[in-house]
Amino acid sequence: MQTEILRIIEGGLMNDKRKILAYSTRLADRLEREGDIALSKCVRQIIENGVPKNAAIADAMRVLPLDTDSRLQIVEIIPTDEERHKVVLTPDVDIKIAEFIEIVNHRSELELAGVDIKKTLLLHGRPGCGKTSVAHYISEKTGLPLIVARLDGIVSSLLGSTAKNLRKIFDYAKSIPCILFLDEFDAIAKARDDQHELGELKRVINSLLQNIDSMNSETVMIAATNHSELLDNAIWRRFVQTVEIGLPGKNEILEMIDIFSEPFTTEMSEDSSKKMAFATLAEGISPSDLKTIFDRAKVKCVIGNNSKIPILTLLDGLYGIKVQDKTERAYVHFLSEYGMTQVAINKSTGIGLRKIKSYLAANDKEELK
Repeated sequence: MQTEILRIIEGGLMNDKRKILAYSTRLADRLEREGDIALSKCVRQIIENGVPKNAAIADAMRVLPLDTDSRLQIVEIIPTDEERHKVVLTPDVDIKIAEFIEIVNHRSELELAGVDIKKTLLLHGRPGCGKTSVAHYISEKTGLPLIVARLDGIVSSLLGSTAKNLRKIFDYAKSIPCILFLDEFDAIAKARDDQHELGELKRVINSLLQNIDSMNSETVMIAATNHSELLDNAIWRRFVQTVEIGLPGKNEILEMIDIFSEPFTTEMSEDSSKKMAFATLAEGISPSDLKTIFDRAKVKCVIGNNSKIPILTLLDGLYGIKVQDKTERAYVHFLSEYGMTQVAINKSTGIGLRKIKSYLAANDKEELK
């Protein structure tokens, strides 16, 4: 194994990608033979993610567009990977996204039939609700790599260069079968009547509109924004589909609990009532925040050498996000709301039973007023 690791390091220092891939594959094979299946799978996944799936994409990766002034790369290519992103969508959003995927997957048939329809989708909604994950999901379902535009590279300190960078990105997206993904779209698509913006920035929006209008029938574009209210009115008309990605409901949270807890189990895994109670408490938070709660809990499991995530750890994470009042009384009330008995709260937290009873009794009196 030492030989493979040394050769991989040599390949990295010499920028020899073929050597890195060859010895990384040998390392994965050796790990599998020695019984370390998990690490072998991780190595193979990294190899898979780093290798373009076809020659066209491989060629495109060698000629990535750069900002003329800073020489920063202004796009990033993310190959498709069906196992990378699992998304849970509300029924209405699921229908709309499925419709867009069908349009993209049947783009050749639509063109032959003379149906000239733009393959453009605008995702908008609160931060952390999964707009970027939906873009990756569409990439995986259509088999098209995601070309992610880097806004730090697009928006140049010389405003005249920003429009040039936009042209480069759209021209590049036309050169290969792909999905162009413009995240934080409001940064370049603000309303032209915004009194705080300079005239040059308004010309950037005009350039953006022209580039969208000149897209060919094969080009697919997805844009995402947390601030749809800032977008220019003309921008909205350029999208064949607009979808608001909102907060998940109780049913979606129930699915997310299983996904976010993998590969661990939780105390909710075999108790549907506990799972439902947790989902009820978790309503109103974003998928991103929910995933963070589970990720932090999994970190504690790894450090503590546990395979099951304690429910109290998850509740603590939920409490930290949802409840502003951080007093002991509020914490006891929160745990009680989840369904924990006074004895269970006492055992889990060490707070005295008398205190717990007084906190809950006081709360009951307030509710009666």
